[in-house]
This record gives sequence, structure tokens and C-alpha cells, in this order.
Amino acid sequence: MADFKKSDLYYTDYSDTAVEGDDPKKLRLDRTRVSRHESYEVVTLINSIVFEQGASEEGIQRGRRIVEWMIHELLPSNIQGRDKIQAWIYENYNEMRKNFPR
Repeated sequence: MADFKKSDLYYTDYSDTAVEGDDPKKLRLDRTRVSRHESYEVVTLINSIVFEQGASEEGIQRGRRIVEWMIHELLPSNIQGRDKIQAWIYENYNEMRKNFPR
């Protein structure tokens, strides 16, 4: 299965420049903070989501698009940090995907 890439992102309003104090080359050191406005951080977060075993490549790609939509459009601003965002995605994915507009 191929990783989700920046070119796979649906939304185009992401920044490609890391904010001050944030280094896209130090993803492992920057585990707790996620900027939903930086393309590389959104891509890394999307790639960290695990889909059901046996899901087709097409199903996984659709799932990744749903996750991007959730992050971009629905993620509450008070939920911050990689672990909390991942937990929110896992808790809400099945219900929210029913409203995915594409």
C-alpha cells in the first residue's frame, strides 16, 4: 500500500512552510504538536491512521480523503496534539464518514 502524499491532498490552502520552531525534518521529535494548516503534518497524520485489515487500496484511499476532510472541516480547535487528534478520528470516523460530501 502506497503512502498518502502531499499531491493526494484535496484541500489546497495548506502551508508548505513550517512555522517558527517547527521542523518538517524532525517529525519524531515533534510528535505531540500537529498543525492542521501545514501540508507535511497533515500528510504524516493521515498516514498514521490504520484502516481495517483487508481493506482494498481504493477503500484506504477513500478513507484517507475522509480523514483529511475530518481534520480540515470538523476537527474542534480545542483538540490538539497527535494522540488526541488520532483518538478523535478513531472515535468519530464511522459516524462522520456517512456525511462525507464526495
